[in-house]
Amino acid sequence: MRDYMRALHLRFKSPSRQAQELEQKITVLHKQLATRLAKSERRVLLRLVDLENALRSQTDLDSFLSGFRLASGIQRELMEQPPYSFDAEEEQRVRKKLEREEE
Repeated sequence: MRDYMRALHLRFKSPSRQAQELEQKITVLHKQLATRLAKSERRVLLRLVDLENALRSQTDLDSFLSGFRLASGIQRELMEQPPYSFDAEEEQRVRKKLEREEE
């Protein structure tokens, strides 16, 4: 299921212009910093960048999954017969509470 959701995510994601600009700024700063570091320090920097990218990708996918689950839940609620009613649910909860108190 997670692979299917990943495929859907890749198919429908569209990064904003602001996200693309930030990615470009990160790339420029990374290159500037890499030229100033020794080889061993560059390795550490590359590992850091790789981990940040992995975290960003995972967070992006998790966010997509959460949105999909929310949409799925809303769709299920809309299909319920009779339709969901907060007032009816609250009234039923209060009724049950009163019945327990009377016992």
